[in-house]
Amino acid sequence: MFKIFRMHMYRVSRATSTYVLLGVLGASMFLCLILLFALYENPLTAALSISMSSTSLDFLHLSPPVVHLFFIQGSNTYLILVTIFSVIFTNCDFTKGFAKNTYSMFDKRRPLVFAKWLALVTCVTASYIVYSFLSLGLTAAAISAFESAYWTEYFVGFFVVYLCLISLVTMVFWITSLFKSPAGGMVIGILIASGMFATVELLLAALVARTFHTDFNIANYFLDYAFMSYNAGMGTLATVRTICVALAYMALALTMSVFLSDRKDVRV
Repeated sequence: MFKIFRMHMYRVSRATSTYVLLGVLGASMFLCLILLFALYENPLTAALSISMSSTSLDFLHLSPPVVHLFFIQGSNTYLILVTIFSVIFTNCDFTKGFAKNTYSMFDKRRPLVFAKWLALVTCVTASYIVYSFLSLGLTAAAISAFESAYWTEYFVGFFVVYLCLISLVTMVFWITSLFKSPAGGMVIGILIASGMFATVELLLAALVARTFHTDFNIANYFLDYAFMSYNAGMGTLATVRTICVALAYMALALTMSVFLSDRKDVRV
């Protein structure tokens, strides 16, 4: 299993697509930083932005939680790039023919699935940590409005959003494995990352609330909406609920990926 893990990590380090996506991610960070500068160094623009925001975070203060929300959840670019990487990574050994050799090394394919998933999680984790802390550091250095406060909320949000991100990546991993093609995973993953499904989920939640005359928000139990809407300022109940949603989706997607590997023939 460890050899398969190392093989996938080596493949990622040699892939041209990895460096192309990293370059686009760096450009996206630079553009987000410019936008933050425009918002917080221009009082009129900042006031308009704050008045249009419905989040419970205090956007008058450019604190670490606000920076994290802006760069990770508020910018669809990061999630879209992670989705593209996940689809390419998951499908590459089928398109390149590696699966013919790797799938014949084991009587059961579960070690292959777990090794491949762990390699994907390792890559996404590294990108998340570097991107989060680098964006925070650049914001603190470049924007005078930055305030070093709310660190507890920042680290809680950092952990919960990370769980949601890994869960989303695992869902993409399963969808790509299901179709054995980049097309299905890419389309569905980008629709999730762009917020299209979240819009439908909000409409569904409004319909349920109106039909049953309840304040229950069913959208909170959809993974993509939970990822995009969460912040630590929502309170303990929302934090626990979001963690449970992320873990449930992750377990379901990983279980289905293992099931597919046991039941379906390898097509290359």
